[in-house]
Amino acid sequence: MNPDPSGAAVPNADGIFQAELSESSHRPGRNPLPRGVLFLLLVIGVAVPIVLYWLPAERAKWQIAAAQAKWLDDDLPGAISILEIAAEEFPDTSAVYEQRLQFYFEAKQFDNALADAEKLVALTPKSPSALGLKSQALHHLGKHDKAIEVCKEILRLAQEEWIGSAAQALNSLAYAQAIGDTQLEEALKNINESLRLAGDNPALLDTRGYVKYRLGDSKAAKEDIERAVEHWEQLVAYQEAQSLPSVRSYQSETDRASYQQALAVMLYHRALVYDRLKMHDQAKVDRERVRNLGYEPNDQLF
Repeated sequence: MNPDPSGAAVPNADGIFQAELSESSHRPGRNPLPRGVLFLLLVIGVAVPIVLYWLPAERAKWQIAAAQAKWLDDDLPGAISILEIAAEEFPDTSAVYEQRLQFYFEAKQFDNALADAEKLVALTPKSPSALGLKSQALHHLGKHDKAIEVCKEILRLAQEEWIGSAAQALNSLAYAQAIGDTQLEEALKNINESLRLAGDNPALLDTRGYVKYRLGDSKAAKEDIERAVEHWEQLVAYQEAQSLPSVRSYQSETDRASYQQALAVMLYHRALVYDRLKMHDQAKVDRERVRNLGYEPNDQLF
C-alpha cells in the first residue's frame, strides 16, 4: 500500500483492481454455460447446414431406388410416375433426370427424353454423358443435324478442355454422322482416328463398318462389322457367365441390357451389309437374332 499524507493507508491500483475483482466474484449473476453445452451448440451450428444440404440429395436417391424397384417389377409407368414426383420435389438434382430419361427412352417417349436431357445438360453443361444422351434423343426425333452439333461439342470438350475421352468423342461424332447419312468422309476420318487412339474396340469397328456401308464400300464394311460382332459376342458370353442367376439388381439388369442392345445394333448393321451383298439368308438370320434380343431391326435401333 502507498502512504496517504494524512497517515492513513490507501490501496494501490492493483489493490483496487483485486478488491473489485474479489467483490464481483461474490455478486449474484448468470452461470456460464458448461463446456459440453457450448460444444454441442457448435456442432449443431456446423451440422445443421450440412444436413439441410445433404438430406434432399439422399431423399432423391431413395426416390430413384424406388423407381428402379418398380422397373424391376416390369412396371415402367410406375417407375416414371415416381420420378415425375421426384423431379418436382428435387428440380436441381441431375440424377433424377438422368434416370427418368432412360425410362423415357424405353417407353419411346422421345420428346420427354429430350426435355430431360436438356435439363440435365443445363445442370451439368460440360458432362459428355449428358450431352451424349441429348444427342441420342435428337437422333430418335430425326434431328440428326442438331445431334451432330452436340457431338462436336463433346469432341471440343475432349480436345480443348480435356474433359472425357477423345477416342470416345470421335466415335460418337462419326456414328452420329453415319446415322444422319451426312459428312461421311469426315466421319471416316474421325473413326479412323478413334481406332488409332483406342485400338480395335468392337464398338469402334462397328461404327467404321457402318460408315463404310453408308459410303457404299460394302465389302470393307462386312469385314469390320463381322469382327465387331465376333468380339462383342465373346464379351456378352463372358458377361453372362460372370452374372449370378439368383442375384437380380437394377445395375446387373441394365448392364445385361446394354450389352445385348449393342449386340442387336451390330447384328442389324451386319444384316444391312449382307442384304446389299445379296447374302439374304444371312441377313434374315441376323434380323431374327435382333428380335430374339428384344429389339426391332429398323432405323430406330442405334
